[in-house]
Amino acid sequence: MATRYSKSTHIQPIRKIEPAITDIPHPFKEFETIDQLAGKYYGDWTLGWVIMVANPQYFDEFSVPPGVILSIPFPLNRIWAMLGTAGEI
Repeated sequence: MATRYSKSTHIQPIRKIEPAITDIPHPFKEFETIDQLAGKYYGDWTLGWVIMVANPQYFDEFSVPPGVILSIPFPLNRIWAMLGTAGEI
């Protein structure tokens, strides 16, 4: 079924996470994934995007070189307060 959006490209809104003193520095290791870090620090592997938003100098996890110190935003309630939740309009 065609809709008026079927030929449009979806533009993702720009998100920004400000650094905080509570953020956790993590040295990125070879063969490590952002999803694994999200699972380790948040208990939810689907929150890897939060880590990537907090480290905007990298386009995706494949562009993060080993040895780089990533900023892990913490605690998550600070992030939800900053970005809002999916249920808000």
